[in-house]
Amino acid sequence: MANAAKTSSGSDDIDEKKRKRKLSNRESARRSRLKKQKLMEDTINEISTLERRIKEIRERCKVVRQRLDSVESENAVLISEKTWLSSYVSDLENMISSTSLTQTQNGGGDEQNANAEIAVGDCRSRPWQLGCDSIQPTSSFRT
Repeated sequence: MANAAKTSSGSDDIDEKKRKRKLSNRESARRSRLKKQKLMEDTINEISTLERRIKEIRERCKVVRQRLDSVESENAVLISEKTWLSSYVSDLENMISSTSLTQTQNGGGDEQNANAEIAVGDCRSRPWQLGCDSIQPTSSFRT
């Protein structure tokens, strides 16, 4: 009977150890699930933050692209105007040279040469005031 009591007590010890081990395993599994859930929530929050940043960056990129297109368009207009004005000034200079040559050959016209040089100087400094209706000041470019 003493053996039966020892066996019963030994069996109780084993059952207690199994119960404690199961409880420990359950607690460990619960902590593992909570850790996994926290990691999942953190990852979802990070994804949301990154998606917001991507949207903001795309919007800024869109605005910058529109501004770039506008500036490139204005630049093309200015280059065209510069080319035309350079040609116009060159034509005026040729006309002055031709007039000067003609007047020199005819023997005079110093006053007319001076007036022509003043006109060319005015054209170079204020090309939009040439008195030509097709020439307008460029006011589309603003910083």
